[in-house]
Amino acid sequence: MNAVTEPMEIKSLTRLNEQGPDDFFICCASFEERCLSSTATMGTDFLTKFAVIFVVEEPLYQKQVDHNMFRLQTELRKKATEGIFVISCQRGNPLEGINQMEDILRQCKLNTSGGPFITIDISGFTKIYLLELLHYLVTAKGLSIPRLLHTTQRYLPTKLTRGIEQITTIPNFFGSPSMDKETALVLFLGFEPERALAVWKHYNPARTIAIITNPPRRGNPDYLKYAQKNNAELLSLPSVEVRDVMADNPYSAKTVLEAIHEETKDSFNMVIGPFGTKPQVVGIFLFCREHRKVQVIYSFPAAYTRSYLRRQPGSTLLLPVAPEVST
Repeated sequence: MNAVTEPMEIKSLTRLNEQGPDDFFICCASFEERCLSSTATMGTDFLTKFAVIFVVEEPLYQKQVDHNMFRLQTELRKKATEGIFVISCQRGNPLEGINQMEDILRQCKLNTSGGPFITIDISGFTKIYLLELLHYLVTAKGLSIPRLLHTTQRYLPTKLTRGIEQITTIPNFFGSPSMDKETALVLFLGFEPERALAVWKHYNPARTIAIITNPPRRGNPDYLKYAQKNNAELLSLPSVEVRDVMADNPYSAKTVLEAIHEETKDSFNMVIGPFGTKPQVVGIFLFCREHRKVQVIYSFPAAYTRSYLRRQPGSTLLLPVAPEVST
């Protein structure tokens, strides 16, 4: 079977299980159009026993969420041989959704011969939900890392969120900070400058390392300029170091974090703020699996701007996180 070592565009999604339907296809109905893209790539031979659609509350854009959930259900009815589950959950309480997932797994029999065979479309998930879902499946349940799909989208030179509602350590990523060490804060930056800056102010870290996506994706030559402009206040601070990371390869993020950890582990508590791309968040998960003392902090936005609704979906990528996956 062919190992995937770089993000690869998917034109026709095939099933993982050569003997029959896969076990699960998991996705999230968001207000973004790209949450529909992966189902559009499903080939004629793609089948899954069960589909799970997470629906995270978003009152301001509930009409768009409901519309996309209906479209996902319509498409997945053609592909799910045994049923579709819908998980409705609150934005600020990811464990609520994970508990519902636990109930679903309890009802469903997974393929133990070479499996289970699970695909997750990460495009519609919030970053905190993505981290908790991966932790649940891989760390808590001991399953192999699922096949992960991600649909990119065009970025506009505008902020994606507005205001800060809450700053919190992500459940299951509390770490174990030492009281006699200062904080080294690692911030993955994107288009949510208020959220990243709020975390920086909250910690007042002794050392700050800003991770910015460079080189940008193909077809988005202005991405770096937009990201730098949006985060100008944080990046202008004299104490902030800047490092580059790839947009869509989780192992690029993991490698950068490994280097920072090696530099800081003896003198600092390492804290990560995940405000970059979702494939980078997958890299944060991979890193934290091996470094349980590291803490991940999250700031909830007060609201999402309408910029999300104006962005067009790009290509759907297969992420290189499961070497056993073939194309």
